[in-house]
Amino acid sequence: MRMLREEPASTVSHEAIADRSGIAARTVYRHFPTRGHLGGALWARMRDETGTRWPTTEADIAPSVRAQFAQFEKHETFVRASIVAPAMADYRVHGSAEGRAAFQQSLAAVTRDLSPAESRRLIAVCVAIYSAPFWQMLRDRGKLSAEEARQAAASAFEAVISAAKARARVRKRKPTRHKEKRP
Repeated sequence: MRMLREEPASTVSHEAIADRSGIAARTVYRHFPTRGHLGGALWARMRDETGTRWPTTEADIAPSVRAQFAQFEKHETFVRASIVAPAMADYRVHGSAEGRAAFQQSLAAVTRDLSPAESRRLIAVCVAIYSAPFWQMLRDRGKLSAEEARQAAASAFEAVISAAKARARVRKRKPTRHKEKRP
């Protein structure tokens, strides 16, 4: 993680870690046999260092995103480095998978009445809102203060979930049309 903080543009590879640590590359490969394993370990370490926690219920989403964005602020240098670091490309796969699972669980009552495509889109938007790149865009492009970014993310969740619930209600009310058989 020190390597990522100090040189975010550098490539974090088995060999680079070995060189930096003064150990043989074979030792690094023994612990992390593939780039995927290395990316998973980087993600786990980053998740722990930044206090990343996923919501477990629908009611938990707005407070969780506020808390998560506060953690992004607390670890701003590291979070910003992780967004641009080539080494962290693999971590996004791991974080996204965890996020999708968490939002599928926390929004199960909403998604059960949506089509599979609508459910996938809702979950994808939620994962995007809950992300460091979304936080960074609110802060940098949106020119929002830390508090405003937290509130904007919570408001975005409220709007997206409210719209999904409205679509689910309409979908539930629509009768299924069956073609009548003609004699």
